[in-house]
Amino acid sequence: MESLETKSIKLSKLVEIEGIPMPSEIVENWNLISGFQARPDDLLLCTYPKAGTTWIQEIVDMVQHRGDAQKCARAPITERSPYIELFLPKPIPSGESTGTEEKR
Repeated sequence: MESLETKSIKLSKLVEIEGIPMPSEIVENWNLISGFQARPDDLLLCTYPKAGTTWIQEIVDMVQHRGDAQKCARAPITERSPYIELFLPKPIPSGESTGTEEKR
């Protein structure tokens, strides 16, 4: 069996927050993340790492748009369903506030 070269893999430095080791990229935004307030029309997805997160994001987006693949292709998945812990999303107006049928 071949050995895997790990020299090219950059691992995040772990920093402890509230007793939990977290990658330094998350720690940099922790004050913003910990203050996050969901709105009533927000939908938060939570999955284990490497357990099909992107599939869940795509499935939920497809359900929200009643299977319309054109609407689901409007932007990359990282814009349609951003990871709050890695890069904080810009505020996205909900359908209710813009007067459109489509929710965010």
